[in-house]
Amino acid sequence: VTMAQKLLYFSFMFGVWLVYVGSMFPIFLLFMSLGQSLHVAMIVASVLTFLFIIVQRTFRGLHLINQLQKNI
Repeated sequence: VTMAQKLLYFSFMFGVWLVYVGSMFPIFLLFMSLGQSLHVAMIVASVLTFLFIIVQRTFRGLHLINQLQKNI
């Protein structure tokens, strides 16, 4: 994995995180104050992004395992 690919991946993940924050923030704003809703939106977005990364890595791993099993 080159540095450019890593940079692209991190910028994509940051974009995903921003989309999550942008979609959660107005919803939380209905129930909480500005500061609280921003904090909660950022926390939820971080958790969702980590889950997204974990799921992505897991499926990539499973895909590689399946490829190996076909070759045997």
